Amino acid sequence: MLTLLCSPKSFVDESAWNQLNALRSWRAIHPDAEIIIFGAPQGATEAAAEVGATLVTEFATSSSGAPSFNAMVAHANQYGRHDLIVYANCDILLNTTMLRAMQAARQRFETFLLVGERLDLAEGVAVDVRQPNWTGHMSALASEGKLTAHGPTGADYFGFVRGMWADLPPVFMGRAMCDQALLHYCLRKRLPLIDGTLAVVNVHQYHGYSHVAGGREQVFRGNDREDMAKAHGLWHSLPTVADAGWRIEQGGGILPDRKRRHLLRRLELQLRYARRSAGIATVIRGLQYLFGKHALRAYQWPVSLVVSSWQ
Repeated sequence: MLTLLCSPKSFVDESAWNQLNALRSWRAIHPDAEIIIFGAPQGATEAAAEVGATLVTEFATSSSGAPSFNAMVAHANQYGRHDLIVYANCDILLNTTMLRAMQAARQRFETFLLVGERLDLAEGVAVDVRQPNWTGHMSALASEGKLTAHGPTGADYFGFVRGMWADLPPVFMGRAMCDQALLHYCLRKRLPLIDGTLAVVNVHQYHGYSHVAGGREQVFRGNDREDMAKAHGLWHSLPTVADAGWRIEQGGGILPDRKRRHLLRRLELQLRYARRSAGIATVIRGLQYLFGKHALRAYQWPVSLVVSSWQ
């Protein structure tokens, strides 16, 4: 079974609908799924009561208030009911495909990180997960241009097993660099990194950045990002979902996935992480620039393919 973690914003304005809608979708995954909400923003007590979640009000954050992934994982390791754990941003709509994908990954690997590319709802578009077969509307929204593929540069859920991350340098969620830091850790540790884009329903609801003091600038260029970059040694050639070595399909099959990246990118990753030859890896990165954009950019799953796979 599954434990889901999140660290929501205040439940006000658009965030009230987005986050409660997301939590409702998580609750529908399975009656015994455990939801743990970290923090005490406005409306969190009421939201936790509606979906039967546990509320943890005291835990570590950065100096700017960004929630500590390390602290949330430590709590789940000690007090969570289930060995399969997912941290997800609290505006992400999920369904039972998440549980099936996590179970399939655990059958194949002892430890792993499951991530996936999200599909983005356009501004002003709402999907009510209380409606029967709400995922069945995704094709129509995609054909109308109201649901688009985000691509491999952002991950909004992270599925893993209890006991991982023991020596993880600090990661603060809701800030740029947090997802790259987690991917980098797994690549460095040579833990299986699995792309669940085609298997896991993962819909992002539109939002702004007014919930963060400093807004978008603080999220993408603030001190938290810089602190994570230093702690993890991440300055260039950042990992993305497309760097996953494995792909999980709709039916639960897990296959090696080496075709989404140019040969030079695969060589760079091999040198950087498996051979620990950072200098040579940097040279290979430079060669990718010489080969042009096709060598630098990963193949992006088309929204039509993703939606059809979900269905």
